[in-house]
Amino acid sequence: MKSIALAVSVAILAIGVGCQTPNQTNSVPLQKVQNDLPPDWITLKDSDARMAYLDPATRQALFNFRKSLIAEQKTPAYESAGGYSNATYARMKQVNEQCSNSYCANAVVIGRDLSPELAGEGLSVNEAYMNSAVVGDVDLREAQDDWARFWLMNKPSSLSPYPIVNTGGRP
Repeated sequence: MKSIALAVSVAILAIGVGCQTPNQTNSVPLQKVQNDLPPDWITLKDSDARMAYLDPATRQALFNFRKSLIAEQKTPAYESAGGYSNATYARMKQVNEQCSNSYCANAVVIGRDLSPELAGEGLSVNEAYMNSAVVGDVDLREAQDDWARFWLMNKPSSLSPYPIVNTGGRP
């Protein structure tokens, strides 16, 4: 009776805990997308292909902000200060972040590579590399053993009428 209770409790524990596997991220890693981001959306040309992936509201906000920058450049405050105001620089940062977020959230941009962290069907790039490294290491060691067997150097001959010294290290 105790063995049945133990088996049931182990089964319940196994179901509750589950198999431990390496943690795969459940969010889309946007490293490749972020590498494609321009350093500054405000100075980016309108003909750049990345502009097409901004949502219309963000694109319009960017164009409006560019117009306000041109208007601010014509003011006496711009000339006397030798540049934009602190509020304008803060707004530049905000517009750049808004454009980057819009670009990274675009379905076409994300759809270019839906599983960038996977090298195959079920392995991440690092797991596939380690798998290949282990297989290569085992294959090289097996090749050394095969080479020794080919040249009959893997063990002493058993055809001698004299006692043979065991080279395996065991008496």
